[in-house]
Formats: sequence, C-alpha cells, structure tokens
Amino acid sequence: MQTETNVIEVIGTKAGEVVNVLGAPIVIKSGGRPDQLFFADHPVPPGYGVPLHVHAAEDELFYVLEGEITLDSAEGPTTAGPGTFVHLPRGVAHGFRNAGAQPARMLVVTTPGGGLEGVFRGLDAAARGPAQLDLAGVAAICAAHQVTMV
Repeated sequence: MQTETNVIEVIGTKAGEVVNVLGAPIVIKSGGRPDQLFFADHPVPPGYGVPLHVHAAEDELFYVLEGEITLDSAEGPTTAGPGTFVHLPRGVAHGFRNAGAQPARMLVVTTPGGGLEGVFRGLDAAARGPAQLDLAGVAAICAAHQVTMV
C-alpha cells in the first residue's frame, strides 16, 4: 500500500489491506513507506496472543477500543480496557494477549512505520504458503524487520 507524500489519504471504514497475523486478521489502514507511521485496526479474538518481543527501530502504540487486552512486560501483566492508551517504546520487551472470553479490538500504530508492517505482511505470506509456520519461521520473519522474539 504505497502512498505519496503531501497527499491527503482517506481510507474508509470497510477499506484497508487485511492480513492474517498468526491466526488473527489485521486491517492495515496506512503504510508502505518506512518514513511514515503505520496504522492498523486489530481485532483480537479470545485466546490470541503475541509472545514477548522487542522492536529495535520503532515505538509501538495501542489504543484499546473493545474488550480487554493483557499486556505482558518485565513489570508483569497489565490489563487494558476500552479507552486505554499504551506506549511501548522501542527496545522494551512486551507482548499481549486476549485472556478473556470476549473478542477485543485495538488500534495499532508504529512510528516510524515499515518494520511492524513488514512483519505482518511476512507472516501473512508465510501462512499462505505450503509449509507449516513454526516458531523459528516466525522469529526469522520478525528478525528481518528488526523485531526480536524474547
């Protein structure tokens, strides 16, 4: 989804690129250039989670819209409900999960963009391939975009 600089971009409610990230859909609303921010709508089904990882080159931000997300970090778990904003600075290990019985939904932003978007697209492409994606494959896709599994 390549965008031009200095052009107003409007992505409608039902629009965006849907990618499969380890079994959950993520709707990419903006991206395509590493000098811009990345923005996505992330439905989080019950039981879904992302293990501890570290972004070397970008800050990640979550804004919880629905349900509850459990954030995992060195400080221990923290529950974030609707209206909660979370800033995850680059270099800080974190993960998240939906430990509840109800679906959750959050907005995901990274700045600068590019890295996490590359991870999402790489995982989506691997999931469409003939081979089963294992933890080593996930770690390799992440590492290619300066994200390290912990």
